[in-house]
Amino acid sequence: MVGKESKAEFGFISDFFRNATEAQKREVFLAVLQQANNAQRKVMEQSTQSKQKAQ
Repeated sequence: MVGKESKAEFGFISDFFRNATEAQKREVFLAVLQQANNAQRKVMEQSTQSKQKAQ
């Protein structure tokens, strides 16, 4: 992720967005989007499994 690989240190998220390059911002956005997609997929799978068990 950006924080470990970047030489810059960011104390607050606002500092990150003020000082980060466009590439860093894009990388963080895509990482967060991937996490959200994975979480949504997990919820959908659990919901499907719960419905199957209820039948």
